[in-house]
Amino acid sequence: MTLQVIQIVFAIGIVAAFASLQFGLAAPQETRYLVTNLVSSTGLAITDVLTVQLGFIITNGLWVLVSAAGLLSVLRRRRHPPTE
Repeated sequence: MTLQVIQIVFAIGIVAAFASLQFGLAAPQETRYLVTNLVSSTGLAITDVLTVQLGFIITNGLWVLVSAAGLLSVLRRRRHPPTE
């Protein structure tokens, strides 16, 4: 039961991040959007491993990788802005 509650919280996090994009409340390059995706997908991937759900492990594992890559890209650009 507790694991299901945790999964629901992380699932709401991913959908809330996506909804924030759809309603113009966030942009794809915003740190809060990327961090919400990364944390939520990581949490879901962990619960997927604990419950041995291979399809969800793959889906959420890839979501973690994409979210992390996006966040790293944004952070690098902030650290080293392009010079003109």
